[in-house]
Amino acid sequence: MKNMFLLSLIVIFFFTTLLYADNGTIKGRIVDSETGEALPGANVAILGTGLGAATDLRGNYTIGNVPPGEYTLKITYIGYKAFETTVQVLSGRTVSQDVELQYGQVVEGQLVTVTAQASGQYEAINQQLRSNTIANVVSKARIKQLPDVNAAESIGRLPGVSIERSGGEATKIAIRGLSPKYNTVTVNGVRVPATGEDDRSVDLSLISSNMLDGIEVKKAITPDMDADALGGTVDLLLKEAPEQMEINFSGQGGYNQLQSYYGNYNFTGNVARRFFDSRLGFIASFNLDSYDRSADKFDGDYGERTGSEGETEIAIESLILREETVTRRRGGASFLLDYRLPTGKITANSFYNRLSWDGLHRIDIMSLTGSTYGSNRHHYDYEDRGGVTNIFTGGIGIEQDFDWIRFDAGVARTSTRTNNPNEHTWRFTQESGAFTQTEFPTGTEPTLIPEYATNDTFLTRLSEAWIWDTDREENETSFQFNLEMPFRLKGLKINGSVKTGAKFRWLDRVNDVEYFGRHGIQYGGGGNEMLTHLDEAIPDWGVQDLVDEYGWLPISIFLTDYSRSNFLDGDYPVGFTVDMAMMKRVTEVLDDSGDILRYAINSMGSDYEGIERYQAGYLMTEFDIGKYVTFLTGIRYEKDYSEYTGYRFREQVINNIQGSPADLDTLKTERDYDFWLPMVHLGIQPADWLKIRFARTESLTRPDFTQYAPITRINNTFTYMRAANTQLKPAQSINWDGSVSVYENHLGLFTVSGFIKDIDDLIFQTKYNFKPGVPVHEGLNIPDHWLEGHTPESDIYINNDTKAKYKGFELEWQTHFWYLPSFLKGLVLNVNYTRIFSEIEKTQYYTVKDSLIWPRPPIWSYTAMDSARTARMPDQPSHIANITIGYDFKGFSARLSYLYQTDKVTYIDRKPILDNFSGAYARWDLTIRQKLGRSITLFANFTNLNNRPDRNYQGVTDSPTYIEYYGFTMDGGIRYSFY
Repeated sequence: MKNMFLLSLIVIFFFTTLLYADNGTIKGRIVDSETGEALPGANVAILGTGLGAATDLRGNYTIGNVPPGEYTLKITYIGYKAFETTVQVLSGRTVSQDVELQYGQVVEGQLVTVTAQASGQYEAINQQLRSNTIANVVSKARIKQLPDVNAAESIGRLPGVSIERSGGEATKIAIRGLSPKYNTVTVNGVRVPATGEDDRSVDLSLISSNMLDGIEVKKAITPDMDADALGGTVDLLLKEAPEQMEINFSGQGGYNQLQSYYGNYNFTGNVARRFFDSRLGFIASFNLDSYDRSADKFDGDYGERTGSEGETEIAIESLILREETVTRRRGGASFLLDYRLPTGKITANSFYNRLSWDGLHRIDIMSLTGSTYGSNRHHYDYEDRGGVTNIFTGGIGIEQDFDWIRFDAGVARTSTRTNNPNEHTWRFTQESGAFTQTEFPTGTEPTLIPEYATNDTFLTRLSEAWIWDTDREENETSFQFNLEMPFRLKGLKINGSVKTGAKFRWLDRVNDVEYFGRHGIQYGGGGNEMLTHLDEAIPDWGVQDLVDEYGWLPISIFLTDYSRSNFLDGDYPVGFTVDMAMMKRVTEVLDDSGDILRYAINSMGSDYEGIERYQAGYLMTEFDIGKYVTFLTGIRYEKDYSEYTGYRFREQVINNIQGSPADLDTLKTERDYDFWLPMVHLGIQPADWLKIRFARTESLTRPDFTQYAPITRINNTFTYMRAANTQLKPAQSINWDGSVSVYENHLGLFTVSGFIKDIDDLIFQTKYNFKPGVPVHEGLNIPDHWLEGHTPESDIYINNDTKAKYKGFELEWQTHFWYLPSFLKGLVLNVNYTRIFSEIEKTQYYTVKDSLIWPRPPIWSYTAMDSARTARMPDQPSHIANITIGYDFKGFSARLSYLYQTDKVTYIDRKPILDNFSGAYARWDLTIRQKLGRSITLFANFTNLNNRPDRNYQGVTDSPTYIEYYGFTMDGGIRYSFY
């Protein structure tokens, strides 16, 4: 690091000799003439020279090292009239030239009027064309005109982006088919901590789109960006104060079809203005909403069988039918202050959002044969779930521009915390004669299975009661500094800048789970003692009489008459439903009586805490060669140190009673990696209507927390073990990206992009049995005596031995049909299509008999064999398509959206027929808006118009493993704006 910064200083000193000491500077701001809003991505050029600049997200530009003289300045912005003005540059002085551009442009003698949605499209096009890397944009105008319920929904219509959903709501995004944990998310450039329990993904449903001033998805990083972005970087920009007072408020209500629920609501607002001659800016935003996110879910589990000709087949072994009645509530606020200095500004911002949820889950588990739930058993689980996730980001920064040198520095604190207190689960089990048939031939429709259930209310008895708490917290403090020096080479039309900087990040993370309960209540002994306590506490239930008659507590006394005809689209019965107030009373009594015990396998098996210390530095330079070529090159250095603490233990259970863990040991692991990452970007613009980009970059992805936090555990019977791998390495990717963009007034913007990724050391989950003679990886922390006389099945993580190859292309077309006659001028179209190809030779482990150690009884030694099975990358759809048709006419706006993605592999098993994958998905959404005068707007949103469910399958057949119905939703409201 020290050598790198010394090199940076030498290079900067070298370029100072190339500067014209007597040159001047032109700077200013480009805004809309009517609204005064910034126009990001506007092109500012000095005619007759190679000098120019593009405006930043706030509409500001700076052109340095301009020789003294009189020049013509030309400002162009797609969708606006071009503007030219004369400026006089003096030696060593700065000329300020602000410009207001007017909507509309004259094309072939015809004035083109820019409508509401077209303005958002033009803003996105301008930012995309002026970006120094390959990027896609959700513009401020697009968000303002027709906002989505959260940031994930807004991003989901961009090229190459697919969405993960929960209860029908977009929560996380995958960029170019790479899992959400491979993305980096920032707010105003500040890194957002992970919100996932196990991985590094960020739940974007926490962030209301109404709080944002724009979103940029960068698909090829530059040296000044965090490198752990295998998929890409999502930068969320908070609003900034306008020159005049601005007030916006909106309120809406909504409906959920699945539960026929009318109580959805959403309130948002912001107040902003500048004070003290516009030096001090202030903006405050808030959002508050509540949505019914209920869902019906089907899970199918299939077992491997050998067909009549020796081929592998799969047959249904269990069904899990879930009715989840869930309400999610969001509340948040952001505050931003900025103070303008003569040569820069100081900013302070804070962002807070809170997502809470509560739900009742009714779960019907039909276990047929060979299942982990036992054979010929029928379980009913009831869960009372709820929790809160908080996310906070705060930062202070300073920017200074002295013409010959610029710098910015900032310190930030970000935190996420998730707390799920006192969640409850109860289980009732029928163990005898639960099904009249338990084996079914391959291809049996799962809908037929419930017909074979006996559904005996007296044989179905209370068997388990659980309470658990989850507390997860991540705090991150960061500091970054960037220094940039513009230059111009003497005698050549080459100008640019040298930039260097450093970043330090300190992360602390804790995951703590406490799990209490009892199982085996139906077997008597201690179970009957628990039921005696229950009878003594609640004599009105007649518990002892039932126990005396049956020997257990049947489900019959808890049943309600709740039912639904549309459960899982009417294909399955809703099953037994119980009185949840009575169930909570059961747990309360058992807890007060001391019958609830701590379970180590579920508590300590998820607990870890640790720190990560990250430092990075970079050096990059950017050359503008005339007006046609831009060349950016540089190198980034990243050093990553982590220290995590977890536990190793063996579960102990005696007579269905959990005991203290055996072989308990506290494990601590340290990891230290560093990387040098060279990068090159080339931009060529041979004509005003053509932009070509190439990039060669290197990026990383670090292991998930639970993949390497030292947790090693084995069950009571030594048959199953789960072990993290403390020696996992970060995966590293070499990325090749290219794009060609063509813009023409009638055509609009058409872009074709291609990408190739070669990924080393990608991390996968694998399974195999530790049989005698099988080597044990040191990073798994498995004691030798666990394997003496035992052959436990294991779940472990490994770095794959071979490279993952990833490639594809994107097509995007954005256009405004301004040339159509009459009212058709208001049509706006956005279409994109992504095709992805991937190949991974996933390392597969299996064991073979090696030699006979002792003949009586026969004991064999085994050898672990590794092979590779070719498959596509997990979470990668082959095709992604989005179509958005917008229409504006006077004060009316409408947007109809269609999104589609093909299936994607979710787990790669030993054979293709055992793989799991999601089904293809397609959905229609509609948003409409009507303005009433200047200040009032009515709007309505219709989501999932085609009532499309999510579906997962197993193998090459159409055997469903997961189906989720969440129905159609709609909401409508009113927005008030004052400015």
